[in-house]
Amino acid sequence: MGWFFRAIELADGQWACRHGRHIYDTHSELSDALDHLRDLASAAAPAELFIHRLDGSIEHRGAV
Repeated sequence: MGWFFRAIELADGQWACRHGRHIYDTHSELSDALDHLRDLASAAAPAELFIHRLDGSIEHRGAV
């Protein structure tokens, strides 16, 4: 079973790093959030990374 880690776009333009309902932190840049999520996901591998945008779109960013 793999874990899911998500970068969630917030209304203020920041990005929340989430795993389930747990929010680890927020970042002003998506790239920073994805770097942080890759680090978290690597420790919990196998894991999948996703981006959730305010418009409702979801982008799969691969497995770790």
